[in-house]
Amino acid sequence: MTGGFDPKRELGGPDPGPVAVEIPGRTAMLLVHLAEELGARTPGEVVAQALGVLQTVRKARAEGRRIVLRDPATGHEVDLAI
Repeated sequence: MTGGFDPKRELGGPDPGPVAVEIPGRTAMLLVHLAEELGARTPGEVVAQALGVLQTVRKARAEGRRIVLRDPATGHEVDLAI
């Protein structure tokens, strides 16, 4: 993803290391399932990817750009909005 969120570049400073975050059980189950589907080593990698997408969408909107999901079969487009 070109121009995506890179926490090392955007946030600067040393890596603070692991931090515990409390999430509901169903959300944890979804994270584990998505990690398996995506081949991620940990559910935390899924969270990192999701945060990168969120940051990219917010940055694009702030710059007046759009991020669009397009169905190639129909040409139908939907703005990715968060």
